[in-house]
Amino acid sequence: MSNVEKLSKAGGRLDQDDSSYKDLDVAQHPSTLLNNESPNNIQVVHENVADDTSAFYNKYKDTVGELTPEEEKRLTKKNFWRLMVQTWWIAFLIHLDKSTLSSASTMGIFDDIDMTKNQYNDLFVVFYAGYLIALWPGSYLSQRIGHKYFITGSLALWALILGVHPAAKTGQQLMALRFLLGMTESQIVPSTAILHQAFFDYKRSPWIQMLWWASGSLANVLLTMIAYKLILDDNAGTLPGGLSSWKWLHFVCVILTFLVFLPLLYWLPNSPVDAKWLTIEEKVHTIAMIRKTHSGVRNSSFSWNQVKECFTDIKTWLFIFHMFFNELPNNTSQQIPLLIVGFGFTPAESALFNIAKPIWGSLLLAAPRDNKIALVVGTQISTFKPSYLLALSWAGLATTGYTKKMITMSTCVVAAAVANMIAPEFWKAKYRPYYTLPWSFMTAFWIISPTMCVIIRLYLQRENKRRQAILEEKGDFEEDAAKINMETLNGVVQINDWDLDLTDRQNKKFIYPL
Repeated sequence: MSNVEKLSKAGGRLDQDDSSYKDLDVAQHPSTLLNNESPNNIQVVHENVADDTSAFYNKYKDTVGELTPEEEKRLTKKNFWRLMVQTWWIAFLIHLDKSTLSSASTMGIFDDIDMTKNQYNDLFVVFYAGYLIALWPGSYLSQRIGHKYFITGSLALWALILGVHPAAKTGQQLMALRFLLGMTESQIVPSTAILHQAFFDYKRSPWIQMLWWASGSLANVLLTMIAYKLILDDNAGTLPGGLSSWKWLHFVCVILTFLVFLPLLYWLPNSPVDAKWLTIEEKVHTIAMIRKTHSGVRNSSFSWNQVKECFTDIKTWLFIFHMFFNELPNNTSQQIPLLIVGFGFTPAESALFNIAKPIWGSLLLAAPRDNKIALVVGTQISTFKPSYLLALSWAGLATTGYTKKMITMSTCVVAAAVANMIAPEFWKAKYRPYYTLPWSFMTAFWIISPTMCVIIRLYLQRENKRRQAILEEKGDFEEDAAKINMETLNGVVQINDWDLDLTDRQNKKFIYPL
């Protein structure tokens, strides 16, 4: 009897002695099971329990040629360049936004806005408060409407809110705007990361996402060059409209955001199925590369069962705690311009320092306090942090079941948001100018974070040994998978149990990436 035929009429569960799956409960989803069996004894299910690409893949899989190693290499390169050209701009804008406020701190914002240094720190707190509140609703909305429309819609709102910043007169007004800005940005990174995982398997995805995030740091270079020029023009009194340099910096960012928003609204895909640069054969092959890892591509149906499993999975909590300690030192980069000015440099010189590539130099923080150059290099330790995207990517790749994946990644970002809300509290004005105590805490957090990575790896290694034993005994071949008839709006499509939207705890054929 096949796996799917084991769905009982009473409970709708797969038998527990089947080592491939665990607790696949369709009884709690009345619309999922249309009828128990078709006339030819093949299970009939609703399309909401299967991957959204299943109908397309199974319709065309027999019409395309074999995916050769050469074709896989060519297709991966094509997807890399076409998708990266689009999503790179998203990373660019994220970095741009995060650097705008820190750059404005030395461009006259304190002269134009009635705001103290502690209120300036609170701007980061309220930003991540908005971030925190919007994450889970954003995760649901992104899954339901698709990453394309969620990301582009967020960018449009983001630009509008950023454009209102120069009109603020008080710290409270600026806090309200930063809160709204945090809400619009919250789900963009998880949505983009999951979009990458729909095109690239677990071996390629982390490096592609790290490159995506790191390449976005070029925004810091561009922004600080613009800031430097604006500061010089402001000092010379040549800026048009009599506006301060920090206001013009925001206007430049708004224009860039809208210039990115328009082409993405047309070109950005939700999955390989609607990627405009791929032929039908290339779409099938791209989906096939993900299918063989049992990772899943996309499912727009929200599952509360997967939400429950997410928060009862110890692996989820390990990733959450790792993200929290990884992000506690994150606010250091936002304090960089003020720290550099505190070392005795001018605001224009502090902008120039941000153009240089970040350098690991924590030992230099112990340099004599009159050695300004050594201190500046030391502060750069936290400005390049690929660990954030790698951790988020790992959490997503180690989780299957689309709702579970979305909620896991969003909750990791919630942990990051909480950490970023706490982080500015370490940088109180009373610790000026060298912030010795805050730097001590940052060093401790940099030790805890990689330790958590080791713990996660050991946990997943142990689970993989159990799963490898099952695969060695039973094998993992699609031709042996149980056949299923999936009811869609366009008719019945035959799929198999590889197409089901199973979680990593249900699908024992899934091997956790290490």
